[in-house]
Amino acid sequence: MARFALGRDIRFFEGISRELVDAVVTTGVILYKLIIEDSKTNLYGESLSKTYYQGVNCNAMIERGETQVVYEGFGADTNQTTQFRFNRFTLQDTGFYPEIGDIIFHNEAYFEIDNVNEDQLIGGRTGDAEHFSIVCSTFMSRRSTIQTEMRVV
Repeated sequence: MARFALGRDIRFFEGISRELVDAVVTTGVILYKLIIEDSKTNLYGESLSKTYYQGVNCNAMIERGETQVVYEGFGADTNQTTQFRFNRFTLQDTGFYPEIGDIIFHNEAYFEIDNVNEDQLIGGRTGDAEHFSIVCSTFMSRRSTIQTEMRVV
């Protein structure tokens, strides 16, 4: 157990993190939550037509992987893996928690979440309030498989 990480230290880290992500970096993304009840599945539990709730705006730190082009007989297909890092406290304010299957819209592309990590701790503490960030591993998804409402700018 860490000795020197007190409640006021955690609030200080929270304030610095919010300022960094929301005021300095300011990379906006739109998060779409999957509507499981409206997504019809086949015999194997797969869904060809998924439905999503209206998007929520949020800021994130982004680590992009290299874009890869794959040729599989039907023309070129672009793949890219990307990690989106969110401040947990900011997501709590929006009322959104990312889960596997949700969609993130960024840079005119849609990314489907395939893994969510919430294991960055402050001072080695293991309480619920000490989880600091949420890291979403994603892959670029085809626009034809996504049924979201049109974005109004």
